[in-house]
Amino acid sequence: MDTFFATIITNNEIELSKAESHHCIIVKRKIINDKVKVVDGNGYVYISSIINANKNCVILKIEEKIKSLLPVNDFHLVISPTKSHDRIDWMVEKATEIGVKEISFLLCDRTERKKINLDRIRRISISALKQCGQVYLPKINDLKKFRFVLGSIEANQKYIAHLENDDKVYLSRAYKSKESSVVVIGPEGDFTKDEIDFAKTNHYIPVTLGENTLRTETAGVYVSSLVTILND
Repeated sequence: MDTFFATIITNNEIELSKAESHHCIIVKRKIINDKVKVVDGNGYVYISSIINANKNCVILKIEEKIKSLLPVNDFHLVISPTKSHDRIDWMVEKATEIGVKEISFLLCDRTERKKINLDRIRRISISALKQCGQVYLPKINDLKKFRFVLGSIEANQKYIAHLENDDKVYLSRAYKSKESSVVVIGPEGDFTKDEIDFAKTNHYIPVTLGENTLRTETAGVYVSSLVTILND
């Protein structure tokens, strides 16, 4: 059964966006009475049938509503965007598949990319959600300055991964399962000393991800996977 994404759900009916409607009718060639699966990104799956097969606005009748039993992974990934669009896209795709709750993009002193295409990134996340069977869509936040982001986040455990010589612990050993968490990943040139000091004064624990130096996007996927495994 083909899967689509929707946020407009009223009166036991679902309205697909123009893009999803086009995909449903033109690409997938669905017609009236065909059954499809719809996810809303909040843990619900809707088994539905098409009652209006318009390429610009598909309307579905909900036949069954299923709440996922999978717990939300209460993990917030904060990461500096890479210079390459493709590497950002890949990281967001994998983080969505793994089940990250929230992704924030961070403007650091050494960040090479000063702007991101948030609409494109969200579309990639939705596509990954539909492809992999995940039911929770991560909240994705636009690029904001380092101090603002780190000073505004609330979590039971907060970590910053960096490469400087410092009194660091392994994330895999420091992490406490089943608690809300945030891990901050820096740009390709790493954080500055001032940024690390600011994080430490705001109760972020310095951590290492291991002996190998990982690329930014690889570190984001590694951390997302590690947190998911430690929470199992």
